[in-house]
Amino acid sequence: MSQSIEPTGQRSTSTSSQPIAPHPPLCQYYDDIEARQGFLNELFNRTAYQYRNIEKATGFGSGLWYRRKALLKAGLKPSMHILDVACGPGLVTQCALDVVGPSGSVVGLDPSIGMLREAKKGPCQNLVRGVGERLPFPDHYFDFLSMGYALRHVPDLKRAFAEYWRVLKPGGIVLLLEISRPKSAALLTLSRFYIKTVLGTVFSATTGNRDMQTLMSYWWETTEYCVPPEQIMHSLKDAGFADCTLKEWWSGLLRDYRAVKSETNL
Repeated sequence: MSQSIEPTGQRSTSTSSQPIAPHPPLCQYYDDIEARQGFLNELFNRTAYQYRNIEKATGFGSGLWYRRKALLKAGLKPSMHILDVACGPGLVTQCALDVVGPSGSVVGLDPSIGMLREAKKGPCQNLVRGVGERLPFPDHYFDFLSMGYALRHVPDLKRAFAEYWRVLKPGGIVLLLEISRPKSAALLTLSRFYIKTVLGTVFSATTGNRDMQTLMSYWWETTEYCVPPEQIMHSLKDAGFADCTLKEWWSGLLRDYRAVKSETNL
């Protein structure tokens, strides 16, 4: 199923400064909201070496194929310059490099040193440490911006989307890939059990790393309690993006958000 939203034709003039968190605070994992980013960085630093195995277990081996297909369908082409926010171990950057070719460029950005260390083992070597809500790049710099399965980890959708809009060129494309709470009650129960319980237990037992259990539990809870897709689409429009579309598979378990920085929204 796909859903389309017509472009607004102009950037939002909303003056509200209230942040939009992607999910409620999960204070069983951190003392207060200010400690959230530090908790995330440390958790990913200690588990990054297993992230490619996690991707294989959650995507059943189809992860790279799916990412490459999504990039192509969203409009990534040879010679484009793309920023992959929250690049993790470099799965999307790897696919993007294959698409843009030697005449294009790919930059991967992530706040976790451990994730960047793993990403360096892949083909993309243009890696930067940073967060999506404070991008260390000039205005109108990229043709395409991607974010793979990490939107729920930003502190404020408004700030992140404003930054994405800022660094994209007019006509630039943003693609957000997400694992989300499925609409089907049966699939919700099955997904929760598989990711939070089965994978958490298996990875913790086979690696001897208790952080793996924490990682899979936190990953699922941020997924299950993430704001609804309507809020994400509305936030993209408020940031000034047009041609906002949402495509869903498996009862919404997989959601791909695409939007364009319209030349008329400048």
